[in-house]
Amino acid sequence: MFLPTSSATTYTNKLILRCYNKKAHMPEKITPEKTIREEKLTKDYPSINKGEVLVPPDAKFETLEKSQPHQKARKEKPRIYPDRFPVPDDKVSWGADYPDYDPPSFVAELVLENDCIRKQGGWADPESIEATKEIRDIVSYEGVIRYDKEGYPLNPRGRTGIRGRGLLGKHGPNFAADPIVTRVNVTTGQLEILLIQRSDTGEMAIPGGMVDYGEKVSSTLRREFKEEAGTELDFGDAELVYQGYVDDPRNTDNAWMETSVYHLHLEERGMDVFPEAGSDAVSAQWVVANQENLRNLYASHSASIGETIKKWQEKAKKVVRKDGAVGIPAA
Repeated sequence: MFLPTSSATTYTNKLILRCYNKKAHMPEKITPEKTIREEKLTKDYPSINKGEVLVPPDAKFETLEKSQPHQKARKEKPRIYPDRFPVPDDKVSWGADYPDYDPPSFVAELVLENDCIRKQGGWADPESIEATKEIRDIVSYEGVIRYDKEGYPLNPRGRTGIRGRGLLGKHGPNFAADPIVTRVNVTTGQLEILLIQRSDTGEMAIPGGMVDYGEKVSSTLRREFKEEAGTELDFGDAELVYQGYVDDPRNTDNAWMETSVYHLHLEERGMDVFPEAGSDAVSAQWVVANQENLRNLYASHSASIGETIKKWQEKAKKVVRKDGAVGIPAA
C-alpha cells in the first residue's frame, strides 16, 4: 500500500499576492465537463490482485485529514526561519493547555519589503492586522477562523512553534493551486505523473504556485504549469481532488498555505506532451507512479497524488499496481 508522508505546496518566494478591495476572496472551483475515455494501450490490461494495488480504494492520507496533527509545519522550516518552539502531538491543538508555549516571532524581510500599502505592486499584507482587515476579509477553506488576543488569525491545525508570517505574504491562509497531470504510457502501460524538481529544496514536486487575487484557478494552473514545466495545457476539464490546508514547512501560527489540487488526465494526448524545466524548476519530467517515486515528494504532494490516483481508479474502473502498471481488478 502506498503510504504518503507529510504535506504542502511551494517553497518559492514568488508569492503573487496583491492588495485588493475589501471583499472576501477564495479561488473558485472548476466544473469539469468531460469524462474519462478508454486508454489506447498497445497491450491488454493485466489483472491485478488486491495486495498488489498501489493505492487501495479505502486508503486514507493523514496529511489531508483535519483530525490529524500537522507534521512539517512543526518539524521542518526554511533555512532563514528561527528554530521552532517544540510542540508535542498532545499540545498541537489550541484547546490544549500549554502555559510554557513561547514561540519566536518571524517575518521575512522580503515580506515586509513588499507591503502592498507602502510599495506599488507589493504582494504582501501590511504588518498591521488592523490595516489588513481594512483592505480585505480573511477567509479560509477550513471554515471559521479563530483569532488570538491581539487579533491575528490562528492556524486551523494548531500550534507550529513560530509566530508571525515567515515567508508567507498574507495573514491567515495563502492560496495556491496545484495541477496533477497524468497519462498512461502507451508503450509501457504504466501510469505516469508530470513532476518537477524544485530549485530550492531539490525535491520532486507538483508544478504549482500561488493564486493571484481575483484570478481563476484554471488560469493559475495554466500559468504555473507553463512557468514550471515549460508546457501549456488547458485545465478547463481538470477535476478538483482536494481543497484545504497544506502541511507546509513555511506555515506559522498566524499564516499558512491552503491549496486547490486539480487532476487533468491526458489520455492518449499525454504522449505528445514533452515537458521542459521552466524558470522555477531544475527539471520537469514524466515519472512512473510507483511506490519508490511517490514516497518522499515535497510537502503534502505525496498525499495529494495518492488521493488523485484513488479517485481516478474509481472513475476509470482501473487500478494501478505498485510498479505503476495500469490494469483491472482481479475477480
